[in-house]
Formats: sequence, structure tokens, C-alpha cells
Amino acid sequence: MSGTLPSWMEHWLGLPSAPGEGTVWSLSHTWRWPPWLTLLAAAAAAAFVVAIYLRENRQCSRRKRLTLAAVRLLLILLAALMIAQVALVLQRTGLPYAAVVVDDSLSMTVVDLAEPKQQAALEERVRKAGCLPDSYLTPGESPGTGSPLPLGEGQGVRAKLSTNRPHPNPLPKGEGISRWNLAQTLLCERNAALLRGIAGEYKLRLYYLTGPRGAEKNDPAALAEAIRHARPVGQETRLGEGVRAVLDDLRGAVPAAIVLLSDGVNTVGPPLAEAAATAQRRGVPLFCVGLGSETPRRDLVLSDLLVDDVVFVDDAVVFECKLTGVGYQGTKVAVTLRENGRSEVLARTEAAVGADDQPQPVRLIYRPTEVGTFEYVVEVEPPEGETRTDNNRQSRVVQVRKEEIRVLLAHAYPSFEYRYLRNLLARDETIALKTVLQEADLEHAAQDPLALRVFPERRDELFAFDVVILGDVDPQLLGAAALQNVADFVDQPGKGGALVVIAGPRWMPQAFHDTPLAGLLPFDLSRLRLPDPNQDLSQGFTVVPTELGLAMPPMQLGDSPAETQAIWRNLPPLYWQVEVSALKPAARVLAENTTWAPVGGNPLPVFVLQYVGAGKVLFHATDETWRWRRRVGDLYFARYWIQTLRWLCRAKLAEKGQTTVLSTGRREYVSGESVRIRVRFADQRQAPADDRGVQVVIEQPGRPTRRMTLRRTTVGHGTFEGLLSRPAPGSYHAWLAVPAVQGQAPAVDFTVAPPPGEFAHIRLDAPALRQAAKLSGGRCYDFAEAGRLLADLPPGRQVPVETLPPIPLWNRWPVLLLFLGLLTAEWLFRKRGGMV
Repeated sequence: MSGTLPSWMEHWLGLPSAPGEGTVWSLSHTWRWPPWLTLLAAAAAAAFVVAIYLRENRQCSRRKRLTLAAVRLLLILLAALMIAQVALVLQRTGLPYAAVVVDDSLSMTVVDLAEPKQQAALEERVRKAGCLPDSYLTPGESPGTGSPLPLGEGQGVRAKLSTNRPHPNPLPKGEGISRWNLAQTLLCERNAALLRGIAGEYKLRLYYLTGPRGAEKNDPAALAEAIRHARPVGQETRLGEGVRAVLDDLRGAVPAAIVLLSDGVNTVGPPLAEAAATAQRRGVPLFCVGLGSETPRRDLVLSDLLVDDVVFVDDAVVFECKLTGVGYQGTKVAVTLRENGRSEVLARTEAAVGADDQPQPVRLIYRPTEVGTFEYVVEVEPPEGETRTDNNRQSRVVQVRKEEIRVLLAHAYPSFEYRYLRNLLARDETIALKTVLQEADLEHAAQDPLALRVFPERRDELFAFDVVILGDVDPQLLGAAALQNVADFVDQPGKGGALVVIAGPRWMPQAFHDTPLAGLLPFDLSRLRLPDPNQDLSQGFTVVPTELGLAMPPMQLGDSPAETQAIWRNLPPLYWQVEVSALKPAARVLAENTTWAPVGGNPLPVFVLQYVGAGKVLFHATDETWRWRRRVGDLYFARYWIQTLRWLCRAKLAEKGQTTVLSTGRREYVSGESVRIRVRFADQRQAPADDRGVQVVIEQPGRPTRRMTLRRTTVGHGTFEGLLSRPAPGSYHAWLAVPAVQGQAPAVDFTVAPPPGEFAHIRLDAPALRQAAKLSGGRCYDFAEAGRLLADLPPGRQVPVETLPPIPLWNRWPVLLLFLGLLTAEWLFRKRGGMV
């Protein structure tokens, strides 16, 4: 038996108590019989006594006889208590313990966003508690503690064991109320009301996750002052270990509850759920206060900006980058292009942000009008709620040049395509044009200064051109030697030329089966189908760029991707084309005819590109692009052809001595991030023809060397990329193995830092806190609900302070007096009942 001694009995026994203390009593004895035997003997004694008294003088009432039996049983009980030497054991007790655990890791410095009204109310509450960060203070206010100390400071045990190196990917310091400010506010507001309330009903113990911070008293005012000036220092969060350490520290006195103020993010050691299970087995509930927001920190990041280093003036330059967002899925944001140091917007587009951490491609198109070297900046305009904007921009230096392109245009007869294209190129001052018209009169070359009498017969004459455009020419008039020169012109090692082939109704390409030109074309000539001469030409088709085509500079007819697509949709229809179906593996379809596609079949290719050695071959399955001049003149016809010729010759702009470059997006990565490795050939003619023709060797000290194959990107023929998925921490050296280049192989070094720990996951882990509270029998609150915490704390068990000497009860005079009194009463009752 046990219980709490009433205060009047404490005074009667002369046991004074301090505030918050009490006395717990229990009984001790020397009775040696087992309980079952004791109960059996007691039952037998009771039955015997009752039976005897019921057989006594029956003239006495039954009620009096049973009363006498009860008195006799009490006498037997008192005798047994004396034999057992029953004693009263007293223990002085104190208030039960209640532990408050404060998460002081660096993740508590995170500033979570709130609605303006909520933010204003929050700032006012934090201000009243005296816990505002320094950035909020006005002259005359006492400083708060919003910013973390440099890593390594503080007196926490684990902080001393942590490394003092800067974090490899630190979170930017934000202006606002941090999670640490919220924890300070809960413990300091209203003159430390929460701490005082706990200290009034419990014996308060305060813990930091990083360990003790000097000799701290358990006075609520002193603790609140210390918390107000404390700062987060922990480079890792050990919630599971922290709760277990509290349970072990109070193993001699089980606490009534543990109050945990944290964002719930556990970075090292056992999870909080395991510690909650241990607390449940010991009968200790966890009351968790979640600080922070479950909403991800909203952010936009621009990365991987790609653009040619050298371009033609007035050329369509494509700036392609990746847009990655968190917390903005589906939001449309503006992406702009500017020249560094100027406010004028050169290009602008809208992009829809994808799912969290899923990069979306963004393309901007700009036509530089001046010659020179310019630094261009691509920037995404920060949407509402974004606090970090330093990662919203990327810049690249681009050289803009004005170079003359030497073009040879050959055709058998003056078709509409030939005439309009000849006049267009002749008017462009950046193009040095020469023409060959096979069926022209002999006087034609004398009358037209751009005309050649015959197709160039010598290799050096042909190789002087940058682009050769072959329309519907007669192969018999060209001759085998000229055709072989054209094939060599395209495939010349290290300096491949560009060839444009325009299909025609007479010879091109059906008459070139057994010529060197057949090997250059991006399809199988034996599968070619010519249109029926009697075909009804009343229904035309619209040229539709493919996804690959829309990424290529020649196809950019507008000033934005959306405008470009709209222009292509509204171009006048064409009415004639050859049908090619058996494309070669390296062929790339830039535009299609979806109108004449057979039922269930693929669209008909209209523009097809193929890289042949160091050169390029562009095939037009139609000779009617001149029809695009209807209603708008040369606008789109000229734009397409000039951009195409410039793009085909862009490798011509590669500076002398400029080499192949191997690069990564950054030089430092954090464990868990993937590394994008890129090889870019300054002269695209040096790039391998195979789309998987680039291999990079990746070396790491102490680990096996590995090879990585890069794939050609849609940005350009000379750009190859690959993704090294989540490499292990360490230093890496990568170098280009295939193809071999002259001189030293391009190389790049990068490092992967260990896991970032505190800032790897910065969202409030409310599910973990709720699970811990549920497992242990406690409750979970957010910052707004934390006012209910004090009323929900359980009463707990009194903590033994001192065991007093036992007080014997069996030989005390009240017991003896009671025994004699009962004997006397029994004798008197028996005498009056005539039983003596």
C-alpha cells in the first residue's frame, strides 16, 4: 500500500515540507507467508469465527452475533499486524521533471516566408518578446540574435567536435524572422511565461541539441535571458540522439514530459521516431513544437546557358538555358536578354516553371546589329515571394563579326526558286555570290557579272567557296570530276564545306543514283518517290518545323519561339515536293509536311540535315520556298535563306588558335548533385560525325578510372554533353579521350563536397514531429498553437528526494490501546448478550 500523506498528517508527524515538496507513504512488514497462504488462512479464520458466533446463544439477535464476529476478526487482524511488525515508510518527494529541448542547429537560421498580414503580426510578436534579428532593429533598440555565429563558435559539445570549414553550399542569409527567432519568442515572451509556467508545476531542465552551454541555472528569468542571447551553432541535427540523451540524463527520475522546439529535420544519427519509441517505453510523452514552414522555399534558378561564342552580325543567335524552380510550378515568368550594364531588353520570352527541381529549357532569340564583343545577360524576373535572386541570371561573352560568305549557286534552268534566290543573295552585301546556269546562252556570263561560264572544274576553285547550292542541275553537264570535287568539298578533313541540295522535277536528286553525290544525301535514293506529273496542285501543304528544327538558328523566323511558330503556321502553302522515306541514321529532320502524310504513316520530311565528315549537307525536298514571298515580299524568304547560309558557315568564324573546350557547370558540387560535363568544339568541323563520338575519362584518386560517353546536343553540331549522376565526395580530373586533338587533351578539375547536412533539406518536417508525438503519447503544435502546450502537459510522477527512517506501527500505544479497547468491547457485548 502507498499514497500521498495529507498535509495535516505531515504536521502531526512533525514533517515540514518546502514549496513543491510532499511526502509519500508506504507500509513495510516482516510477514513471511506467501500471499496465497495468507489469504487462505484469513478466509479460514473468518469462516471459523463467523460459524462459532452463529452457533452461540440464539436468544441474542443475529445482528449482535455478527457484530461480535467482526470485533473478533479485528482483534485477529491487529494481532497479525503486530506479528508482522508493520512499519510506516515515508519518502520526501519533489516536483516531477519537465525537459525543454531547443534545436540550435544552423537550419534554425532559415527564414520562412509568410503572408504580409501574418508577417506583420509575427514581427510585432517577436518584437514584444525582444527577439528581433539585428536587421529589424531601430536605433535605441537592444540587439537580438537573428544571425548565426560563424561555424565552430559556441560551447556545445558537438559543436566542438564539428569541422570549422565553411559550408560548401551555404544558404544565403535572408532578411526576416528566422526559426530561431520563433523559438526565442516562445520561451521569452510575456516575461518567460512558458518557462515560468513549467517551472511552477515541474522541475525545469533546459537542453540544447549541441550540448550544454556553460553553467546555466534553472531560474526561468535567467534561462530566458540566456536564450535571448544564444545563437544556433550546430552544423548537424541529431534529434534522435538528443532526446535519448535527455532520457539518459534523467534516468533516475523519469520526466513528466519532454518539450521539443525544432524544425524536425534530422540530418545525422537515429531518427526522432526511434527516440519517441524509447520515450514511450519509459512513459515519457513528447510535446513537439514545429518551427518553420512545410511549404518549400520558393526559388528560381537559371543554369547551363549555351550560345555560340562567335556569330555573324544580323544573324539569329539562340540563347538556350535551363530554368529550374521550387514552389512555382505552373507559374509563368519572364526571361529577358540584356547586354551587361544596359537596361534595354534585347529579347524576352515567357516560360512556365515545371515541377519542383525539374529543369525546363528556355530559348531566347536575338539578332545583333553591331560588330564587337559583348557580354550578354539572360535573367529571369523574380516572381512574388522569391527572396534569393543571385541565381536568377547567367552571362556569356559573344563576339559578333561581319564576314563575307562565298556562295556558289548552280541550276540547270532559271526556275522561280533560282531567280528569287539569286536576286536575294546578290543584294546582300555580306555574300559574295557566283552562279552557274547550265542551259543559259554563252552571252549570259558576259552579261551577268555574277555568272560563271561553267561549273568550277579545279578543286582549288571549288574549295574557295564556303557554301555550294545545287538546284535542279544536270549531272551529265557537271561531269564525274566535278561531282567528285563536290563530295570532297563537303568531306575535306578539318575544313568541311556546306552543301545545300534543292530537289527539282528533272534531275535532282533522282538522276544522281550512281554518282558521288548519292553518298552525301541524308536518305536512300532508291526509295525516292517523285510526285505524279498529273497531280492536282490545288491543295498545298504548310512546312511544319520539328522540335529539333525549332531549336536551330536557321528556322528562327521570329524574335521569340512563340512568334517563330506562329510565322511558320501562317506561311503560304507549297505545292510540290519529292517524297523521301528511307532516312539515313545520321539524318536530322528540321521540317515536315504533315498535310500529305499517308494515313497512319509518318510526316514527309521537307528539310533534312546531315553531317558528313567535317561538312554539312542540307536537303530541300521542295523548290518552292519562293512562294513564301506572297503578301510579305522577301521578309521570311530572305530571313530563312540568309540565316541558313550564315549558320552553315558559322564554323568559319572560329578564331585561329581557338581549341576544343571541356567544361563543367561549376567547379564545386555538393554530394547528391549531378555534374553536367560538356565538350565544345570551337570549329564545328572538328566535331565527330557520330552523335556519341565523344568520350571523357574521369579520374578520382584511389578509385578506378571510368569512361563517359557524351551525346551531341540540339544546340549545335559541335556541342556534346553528359550527366555524371551523383558522384561520391572527392576531387575529380576529367579529360577528353575521344576524339584525339592536337596538343594537350582538354581537361577540367572539379570537386564534390560532403553532404551539406543542415541545408540539404530545409522544409519543416512536420510529419516526423507528429509521428514522434503520436508514438510517445504526446502532442504536436505549430507556432500559433503553442499557447496550448502548458495546459496539455501531464501531471507526472513525484520525484523521490529523501527516504525518512521507518516508523513502527505494531508497537505504538494507539495500536495497543485499540487492541485493548476491542477486547473490552467484545467482553461487554458478550456479557450483555448472555454469552459469558
